[in-house]
Amino acid sequence: MDISRDKLEKISDWWEGKNKGRPLFMKVLPNPSPAEDKPVRIDWEREIRDSDLDSYVRNASRFNSLYLGESYPVYHHTWGQRGTPMTMSSYLGGRVVFRDNTVWIDPVVDKWEGFRIRFDRKNRWVDVSRRLMDKQLELSAGRYPVSLPDLGDALTCMSMLRGTGQMLFDVVEKPGLVLEKVKEFTDAWKEAHDYFHSMYRGSLEGDCSWLMWAPGRTYACQCDFSTMISPSLFEKFVVFELEQLKDYLGYIIWHLDGYEEVRHLDILLGLRYIKAFQVVPGAGNPPCASETWLPVIKRITDAGKSVYVYASTPPEVETLSKELPPERLFIDGGIPGSTIEETGSFVKRLWG
Repeated sequence: MDISRDKLEKISDWWEGKNKGRPLFMKVLPNPSPAEDKPVRIDWEREIRDSDLDSYVRNASRFNSLYLGESYPVYHHTWGQRGTPMTMSSYLGGRVVFRDNTVWIDPVVDKWEGFRIRFDRKNRWVDVSRRLMDKQLELSAGRYPVSLPDLGDALTCMSMLRGTGQMLFDVVEKPGLVLEKVKEFTDAWKEAHDYFHSMYRGSLEGDCSWLMWAPGRTYACQCDFSTMISPSLFEKFVVFELEQLKDYLGYIIWHLDGYEEVRHLDILLGLRYIKAFQVVPGAGNPPCASETWLPVIKRITDAGKSVYVYASTPPEVETLSKELPPERLFIDGGIPGSTIEETGSFVKRLWG
């Protein structure tokens, strides 16, 4: 891949909490003469031609920017203008609805009894993902990572298939049945991950989730549904799901999305196989460098986990750098400079 060996080694060390020197950071300087092509739109709900995919991927992936620090170009898995989350709900038979900026799933499950959760390679949306990745891999020619689809998690995908309200009743009234379906889901999930990972395994080093690269099989695990359940239910269902994945995935990072999920943090910190946490404060909330989030992030690093955090300003970068151990710290954003020289000057002043 056209990512320097130094970057790959530094990211690999970060996963293990063994990074040396300055923290990792993301900084992309845009091409000073960007292409003037308009974004290519595809009617994803209709039959897609190869020429459509070719134009879409070429336009969406112009890798002529400058990737500083540990940033790198990557082919993202998107249907439309925004990321496509929870694709397993599509692969399992959910009705896909395209909106202006995202993709939604209309429920299809009236009751779990009789509904079999399985990965069907002939599913229309599996085919869409495979064809998209085929085109990305063709244009990448082994130079850049291609990310896996954002497969999603059991409870969130199941709530999309069932309806959120009904799913909340299910976890309370039919916990045994829900656990059976979670097990079916994780079996299907691993088959889906392996199916897509096998498309580039051997030609691209490591693996790449919707969030980031790792030297082995990886995923940014998550559970949006967890904001609506207690820690005891989280342990019953979500930890059960993670236990099914722990031996399959070598590099798990947990997507901690908003402060409402912090109530589950102690449970997650006790899982040795989670190597890192991505901390997302959420729109309109205090940043990672705030008094709200820093104690939370320190709990994570004190537990021996690495962190992927966000900054918007140079002072936030400086605070994160001062308060958190560099061997476990990955900062996305906040690094100033519109040229290599300006960015380099800040990095040298802060980290030497």
